[in-house]
Amino acid sequence: MVSIVGSGLVKIDRYYEFSESDLVIEAYKNLILKVKEMPSSIDALILASTYSDTLSKNLMLAFKLSNKLGIKTSISFRVENGDNGGSAILAAYSLIKSGIANSVLLVGVDKFSDYPSKYVNDVISYNLGNEYEYQVGLTPHAHAALLMKRYMKKFSKDYEYFTKWPLKMHENAVENPYAYLRFKVDKKVIMDSQIISEPLRLFDIAARADGASVVLITSDELSRKFTDTTVKIENIVSSNLPLDLANLEVNSVRDVAKKLSIRMNSNHIYEIHDSYSVLAALELESLGLAKDGNGFDNLDSLNVNLGGGLKARGYPGSATAVYQLAELYLHLIGEHPRGKIDAERGFLLSTDDLGNSSHLVAMMR
Repeated sequence: MVSIVGSGLVKIDRYYEFSESDLVIEAYKNLILKVKEMPSSIDALILASTYSDTLSKNLMLAFKLSNKLGIKTSISFRVENGDNGGSAILAAYSLIKSGIANSVLLVGVDKFSDYPSKYVNDVISYNLGNEYEYQVGLTPHAHAALLMKRYMKKFSKDYEYFTKWPLKMHENAVENPYAYLRFKVDKKVIMDSQIISEPLRLFDIAARADGASVVLITSDELSRKFTDTTVKIENIVSSNLPLDLANLEVNSVRDVAKKLSIRMNSNHIYEIHDSYSVLAALELESLGLAKDGNGFDNLDSLNVNLGGGLKARGYPGSATAVYQLAELYLHLIGEHPRGKIDAERGFLLSTDDLGNSSHLVAMMR
């Protein structure tokens, strides 16, 4: 198997004074403090960063980071798959599993705070179909609003039903020092918040901000050199199937749930990609953790997005998946600042904003 042996994170926030490299260096410093020793030579550096070229005019960033971190490596490249940073996890896992590399530094970084929201939202819309969606002014927010309307009609839900998700995510984020929005909210605040694209409101949307996270992944044979508390990556399954708005199906998430041979239940820890409240409901249902139309009915019985999810931990682009991986690792070894959760397994669902491309990662301590 493939082992996670250490992680380092910075708090997701707005860092006007820092570059992507500055944030990664800070995360890397936190990793160094956690492992027995950090070698000057690592076989590969894999970078999850979707917007470093468009928002920071920064190409060859993986190469630049390896030099700034003082890491000698023969392999370095950036993976871009929209906000689905799980693709970078898959690349790192595959390098170890195939024997091409024995050690991989997985890095996630994206930065949004240097530009106004109008420009950022335009760039995020590059993820949509160029000819028939982006060029006519559609945004991911508009797609999510249509999805929410369809959900409300099909399952006879009113808007109040969706307040359950931001309520839970903000409650979880309070105890997470890496979270961007560390405060509780009440139902009235959510229901009175700004309408973004009716019925979608401000609290239904994940909060974009700056962040960097690093995870050191090695072969089993090498893992004990770095730590006595490893977590195994058991498997990663992937799918590329378009969202079916008419039938309210996140096909790629249903597909990865079917492909994974490991059974999921309420005793495990989950990190899902809650870019929108309605996506969170559909993902829980697609994974088989809730019945269709009842995604939020049993949130208190699920260990899901314990750090606040994208909604309250924050949404640093494709670096999100590396945060999810790092926090699941800390939970499984019992070292997360939030406190110990008694679970043997964790599952990470990484998707793009609208669930067209998915990776499901199974982890075991």
